[in-house]
Amino acid sequence: MDKRISLLAATGLAALSLGAAAPALAAEPAFPLVGPSALVLQPAPATGPSKERSLHYELDRVGPGNGVPGEFTLTVDLTKVAGVASVRPDPAKPRPNCTTSATAIVCKQQGLSVGSGRDANGFDLLVSAAKDTENGASGEIAVTGRVAGASVTPVTTKLTVGGPDLYMGELRLESEVTAGEQQDLPLAFANRGTLPARSVALELETSAGLEPAQTYDNCRPQDHGARGATTVCLVEGEFLPGESYRLAPDSPLHLKTTARAYQDRLRYAVVPDPAPDKGADQGRPATGKQLKLVKAAAAVPVTGSAAAAPAGHAENTDLNPGDNERSLEFTAKGARADFEAVTASPSGKVGDTVAAELGFRNKGPAVISHLRSGQSVARTDIVVPAGVRVTSAPPSCRAVDADGSDRTDRLGAPRYFCDAGLFADTAGAYTQRFTMKIETAVADAKGSVTVGEPVAGGTKPLSFDPVAGNSTAAFTVEVKSGTSPSPSGSASASPSPSASASAPASASASPSTSATTAGGGAAGGNLASTGSSVGPVALGALAAVAVGGALYVGVRRRSGGHA
Repeated sequence: MDKRISLLAATGLAALSLGAAAPALAAEPAFPLVGPSALVLQPAPATGPSKERSLHYELDRVGPGNGVPGEFTLTVDLTKVAGVASVRPDPAKPRPNCTTSATAIVCKQQGLSVGSGRDANGFDLLVSAAKDTENGASGEIAVTGRVAGASVTPVTTKLTVGGPDLYMGELRLESEVTAGEQQDLPLAFANRGTLPARSVALELETSAGLEPAQTYDNCRPQDHGARGATTVCLVEGEFLPGESYRLAPDSPLHLKTTARAYQDRLRYAVVPDPAPDKGADQGRPATGKQLKLVKAAAAVPVTGSAAAAPAGHAENTDLNPGDNERSLEFTAKGARADFEAVTASPSGKVGDTVAAELGFRNKGPAVISHLRSGQSVARTDIVVPAGVRVTSAPPSCRAVDADGSDRTDRLGAPRYFCDAGLFADTAGAYTQRFTMKIETAVADAKGSVTVGEPVAGGTKPLSFDPVAGNSTAAFTVEVKSGTSPSPSGSASASPSPSASASAPASASASPSTSATTAGGGAAGGNLASTGSSVGPVALGALAAVAVGGALYVGVRRRSGGHA
């Protein structure tokens, strides 16, 4: 018995020893294929070609490493859409080494170049309904990939012939608003498509000075800070072709103007059958109220064109996503914002190089934006103290002579004009970093920092600023006794606390407002800008709608089954 125990123990130790010596297997990289889960197609007309829609697939990078060198094969399986839809590679966006047959499209490339942009590993198709296909017929495309040394997660897209075509009705609201007032939002839409929508998402995207006055359990707001918010309300039901729908009398919506209003925007949209998203926020308390829709007594009139850009999530579930959303612009009467100059008082010995953060802050209450005009919200006029020479200045700041006239040399100028961007929130300071060498001690040398409206040769008072006394502040550099040991020595002092305040975190969707990166921005500006992919008048609608999509799942989980 003892011999058997000894033998088993020895065997176990040997196995443990071998296990410990075995090398750990490295996890192979994973490349999920990303594409729409569904797409609706216009039914084929009696005569002429069917209308084609675009499908885009691409690889999303997950896992270690930067790429895979082996041959990558992408296969589009067409067997389950035979007789339902026609599918072909987009000739405007060709991929090399592709073969097409009745049952599949196969493309090959050498290696995966991860992180090289949308088109590096992207693939585009054109899809249309097949002739004589019945309304409501469906099939699916399965897209798979294969590469040695990595895994590729497939994606499937359901194609349906016919679908809802939701048309958002036009709201007529007062464009001049006052803080504290509310306006009714009688949202209404029509389904002009060939199939019902089983649910709809109503989207309200409001800039910082506007907000919905009511809250409902099936509505989810996503706060964007100074950018405003996107509220998505999911309403389950059956919204039939040829019918119009409006808000139920017991679940109204009103648009409230807040003290943060200045120049604001409302975007409102309707999306059929929105796909749920795992990122939804479910932390709001229940109110016991539901936003509801009822059939409208009269059809929603077709009045003019809707927004130029389609509602983001209507793109794949609506037959004509270009008329699902609209927008309105507002101007707040009597809007006020206090812009305060931000200065610094660094110190050092003669020969030292010091740094200072100079600019302004918006003390509110209004969030100032010049998205419509594209002009800078303000200019900071910086006068350098005598005895100090600027050795580095932000790229967006213009060097001028003492009288405000242009000069060629950027460094060593006695004065600088720093034009801000299109947007100024109330949550932080908008500053620029300057470095300066103390060349000589000058008694009582003072410069200044002034914030105002840009004009030729400097600034003038801002029309919306009710406090003139803090628009200018002294800028001094304290010269300590003695001299620096060597010209290269540095005794840089930290700027004052007021100068080091960071830009608001909520402006992260725009060019940075920090001193080191503020040189970007539209119209030569250096501050936060809400301009985005949808043009200078928009809030950044595509991004906000993308955030809105993340709200659908939380709403679905609250609202339960279909009505």
